[in-house]
Amino acid sequence: MRINRSPAGFALAAGLFAVTGCADLEPEGGPLGGLAGPQTRGWSQTNLPGVSADAAFEAAAAATRQWFSVDEISPETRTVRSRVQEFDQKGGTGRIRDAALQYRNRMRRSATVVVEDTGAGCVAKCVVRVQRLDTADHRVFRDQNRFDDYPTETPIDGEAGVSAEKEDVWTDMPRDRQLEREILDALKLRASGATTQSAG
Repeated sequence: MRINRSPAGFALAAGLFAVTGCADLEPEGGPLGGLAGPQTRGWSQTNLPGVSADAAFEAAAAATRQWFSVDEISPETRTVRSRVQEFDQKGGTGRIRDAALQYRNRMRRSATVVVEDTGAGCVAKCVVRVQRLDTADHRVFRDQNRFDDYPTETPIDGEAGVSAEKEDVWTDMPRDRQLEREILDALKLRASGATTQSAG
């Protein structure tokens, strides 16, 4: 087996190793993070003094539905998780090619909202994870290395028996913090309105 030991080869390989483990958008701990709920450190958040956790949780589901289809709702951990949503985006991914050519990328994102009781009210936290589809770039690199190792192999040999879904390679991108704030603002508006009506 021959290994490309050039600096460019090492840099490209390191970048692809970073991508291959990023195939899902699930929160830490698996679906809804297990019994303790997902890890929420660093998420966007908003304080809701005087609002019950139950009211905020209902508002969280409604707010999430303004942008996503809801996939899972866990009353035990007060967690709402959206379905993965795919979309196209021109540029804005940090790559020179995207900025110069306004290259159209296939993207996907998902949102998770968690409500935590604070005693005097509650706090709502939100994260919107984003990924970019890089299957084509990954395949070019993979095939280049395959032909270095086995010069007689054709592209179809390597593709035999492998589904398109298994071949998809998604790269983690920066979170959509603006959308996180918009979801939390919608949640706060709904929860505050529900609390006002209850008091009245």
